[in-house]
Amino acid sequence: MVRINLLPREISEKRKFESAVSIAAVVAVIIYLVLFAVFGFVQWIVSQRTAELQSHIDLAATLNAQANALQIFEEKEADLDRRQTLMLEAVKQRVDWGRVLNELSLMLPGDVWLEELTADQTTGLMLRGMAVDSETDVPDLGHKAIARTLVRLANIELLRDVWLNSSAKEMYTGTDDTESPVLLFEIACGVLSAEPTSAAGASAPSPPTESTQ
Repeated sequence: MVRINLLPREISEKRKFESAVSIAAVVAVIIYLVLFAVFGFVQWIVSQRTAELQSHIDLAATLNAQANALQIFEEKEADLDRRQTLMLEAVKQRVDWGRVLNELSLMLPGDVWLEELTADQTTGLMLRGMAVDSETDVPDLGHKAIARTLVRLANIELLRDVWLNSSAKEMYTGTDDTESPVLLFEIACGVLSAEPTSAAGASAPSPPTESTQ
């Protein structure tokens, strides 16, 4: 069977062109729809990531606000620790003068009394006074009252490095114009801090260069 096309060539080419245009239009519409779908999907992904990012930003802002609210407590705690450290250092270096003087008053022999007492946390104690000289030996060179005083001072727990700076025999004139022999002495000793086991807390005077009798 033979098909014979009686249409003019111009009409046939026009129909082919219109058919090609229709196909191109359909393809363009399909491409547009695909691109629109891809664009919509990308926009959805971007919106999801944006929402997630905003959620993280909001969470970070909340945590920063909480951290700032708690920062004052951290500062207070640090200040409290600093004050406690300073207090412990101060207590560690403190000298219990009440205990020192109380034990000193209990340990001094009955025939010894003080005329002057100087107390300093750095230099320690300086004791000046006199003792009854009951020695009758010839030559009269004994200083037994002073020796007893030194021994008793050395037994006081908060005192250390007891030194006899001077000890001399003198005649003491009483209120009734009677004279009696006495021993004038000067004793220096270091003082321990509130921690008697710590040698670093002690303050001891330098040993005397000479002793006068």
